[in-house]
Amino acid sequence: MQNRNPLFLVPVLFLSLSALLAWAPPASSFELHGFGDVQYYQFLNSDDADENGAFFLGQLDLYVAESIGHRLDVLTEVAIESPDGAEFVVDLERIQIGYLFSDALKVSAGRFHTPLGYWNTAYHHGAFLHTTIERPLFVRFEDDGGILPVHSVGLLASGRTFGKAGELSYAVQLANGSSIALDLGDPFAGADPTDDRAALTPNNTSDPNHNKALALHAEFAPAQLPAWALGASLFQSRVVGEGLPTPTPVDLTQTILGADLTKRTGAFELVAEYYLLRHRDHLGTQGTATDHLYYVQMEYEIGEWLTPYGRHEQMSLDERDSYVMALGSADTRLETLGVRVRVGEQSVVKLEGRFVETDGTNHHQEYAAQWAFTF
Repeated sequence: MQNRNPLFLVPVLFLSLSALLAWAPPASSFELHGFGDVQYYQFLNSDDADENGAFFLGQLDLYVAESIGHRLDVLTEVAIESPDGAEFVVDLERIQIGYLFSDALKVSAGRFHTPLGYWNTAYHHGAFLHTTIERPLFVRFEDDGGILPVHSVGLLASGRTFGKAGELSYAVQLANGSSIALDLGDPFAGADPTDDRAALTPNNTSDPNHNKALALHAEFAPAQLPAWALGASLFQSRVVGEGLPTPTPVDLTQTILGADLTKRTGAFELVAEYYLLRHRDHLGTQGTATDHLYYVQMEYEIGEWLTPYGRHEQMSLDERDSYVMALGSADTRLETLGVRVRVGEQSVVKLEGRFVETDGTNHHQEYAAQWAFTF
């Protein structure tokens, strides 16, 4: 769940920044960049989705990343979107300041992407960045049905070292713990105040308990295989429910173990991630529940403009787990086949077909197209 503000605040914000910069010396100028996309979806044989097919607008993602000194830099990212057919809302996705001591250590503070695995730190809110139309199911953003804590608010230390054996990079965080709360949407955006969906929230301004969320991700790229990298993740936090219906109370310790394998250069590319989630209940109702999440994605670039790709992903969830029950998640298997076509230097068209299975019994197909761009 993100912080949402009325859309009219966006022009006010940028007009205010422009006025400030007009009085500032030339060195204080900044460059605004962004991503956007337009999509089309068609569902077939689905009991829960409209099969009419429809065009819709994806996110308009605006960001500023600038150095403000010899070793200081800042990053701000704002996404404008229209969730579930509501009017447009504004989400502050990332805001952080960092100080670079050396290649081996950079310290940042603010709201950032949690150092979990490969996808969540390599790809941010612009669909142009990744090959597929959508992020993997469980790595989706909190307000898009994701079940991993992909955003955090706190401190982040990161760096990399080089040796004869290869390159080692790391990231360590200390941040507020997440909560699961009802996402009532933005009343200014026409959201239904009776909507009782629950979503993770990274708690931008508070922490529901004294336990901070700890995360560590390390990645090693061997010198003998420079295109390949192997990573490992560890995450632990106390997660509580806030205002949830009584059938799904949540108070648990979450431990996430992850592993990722990537090949990121050359015509053939591979990304694979696996996560084991363990939830130790503090309410005495479920004991310890375990969930398994993974995906494997492969792609092959032909002639620098055409990239066929495929992805298999699966979530195997413990039916006793109050965490996934509160989020409304279910066992899911998703098969994706698609092609990405480069249209110029700053836009791509993606065409996909998907087969979706939930709870081992419900099946449907999805067909999607996306024109994504950057500026």
